[in-house]
Formats: sequence, structure tokens, C-alpha cells
Amino acid sequence: MFEIEWTEKAERLYLEALEFWINHNKSATYSKKIVKQVSEKEDYVANNPYAGQEVFDIPGVRYVVVLRKFLIFYRIKNKTIQILSFWDGHKNPQDLEL
Repeated sequence: MFEIEWTEKAERLYLEALEFWINHNKSATYSKKIVKQVSEKEDYVANNPYAGQEVFDIPGVRYVVVLRKFLIFYRIKNKTIQILSFWDGHKNPQDLEL
């Protein structure tokens, strides 16, 4: 099993997305669902590091989909899964930070 490590940028983007949905929905229910699904994807990727889809133009970077709207971008470094970015699919794709 691989260890999961979030970069500061990925963690910031993740927390921003959770906060956005709390404010947008005036409830934490959806954000709690996101947190649960992200945790499940972390476990999945930790046990299946090559299961994520490769990013075609960035060697070594993969992604998994969470709730059909969010993407977790990561790379494998030794025995660590390094989460590089958390992407909310509602945002402009040109704003993607990796």
C-alpha cells in the first residue's frame, strides 16, 4: 500500500472547493459527500496506484474522477502517491493548476 501525500496547492484547492459548495448550497451535506468520496479514492489509489488515467501531455501524472465532477491529479514517487491538484469540474479548464 502506498502512502498518500497532498501538496499544499492540492490541499488548498480541495478546501476551496469544499467551502464553495458549502456556501453555494447553504449546507455542508454535499461537501461531506465529497470528503467521503475523496477518502475512498485515496484508499483506492493507495492500493491501485496505476489505476488512474494518464494525463496525455504530462508524463507521470494520472487522475481519478470523484463524483463525476471532480478530478484528483497525482503522481507516483517511490512508495508515495503525491496528490498534485484537486479540480472542480465546474471551473474554467484554463484555470487548472498542476
